[in-house]
Order: sequence, then structure tokens, then C-alpha cells
Amino acid sequence: MFKDDDVEKAVEYIRDKASLIGQLRGNKEYLEHRIKIERSERYLDAEGTISEREATAWTDPAVARLCNDYRDCLTELHTLQTLFKAAELKIEVWRTQNSNKRAGMI
Repeated sequence: MFKDDDVEKAVEYIRDKASLIGQLRGNKEYLEHRIKIERSERYLDAEGTISEREATAWTDPAVARLCNDYRDCLTELHTLQTLFKAAELKIEVWRTQNSNKRAGMI
């Protein structure tokens, strides 16, 4: 059974991390667009067949860095969203336990 302190900590966690999740979502969208722009610029600068130009664009160090940044952003975002969901579930279990307690089921 969860204690009130546990639930309070979960609520504080949700409150404290909400803006970070928003920032990560914004960063994710920004990086998606930046990768497209950077890759397109590298493609236009490249010479050769379409396949060669694609390969040159995707293997450019600037594009690779952006892809790594995107991966890191997604990792952090998904980790935070999972922890956020765990906090929400803790609160929901606590609510159910208290409801059952009031109903005399516990």
C-alpha cells in the first residue's frame, strides 16, 4: 500500500518534470526539421548519381551529429515519459486503495 508521502512525491515529480517534457518534445521536433534541412543542403552540394548524393548527404558529419542529438533527445524523452507514467500510475493505485479502504474492502 502506498503512503501519502509516496504519492506526494509522485505529484511533485510530475509537476517538476512537466516543463522538461515539453522542452524535449520541442527539441525533438526541431531536430527532425534540422536533420531534413542539413541533409538536403548536403545533398544539393554533393556530386554524382542520386545514390551517391544520398550517401554523401547522410554520412556528412553535421548530419551525423544531428542524428546523434536526435537519438539522445528521444532517449531522454522516452525515459522521462516512462517515469512520468509510473508516477501517474502510483497516484492511480493510491486513489484506488483509498477508495477501497473507504468502501470497507481493505
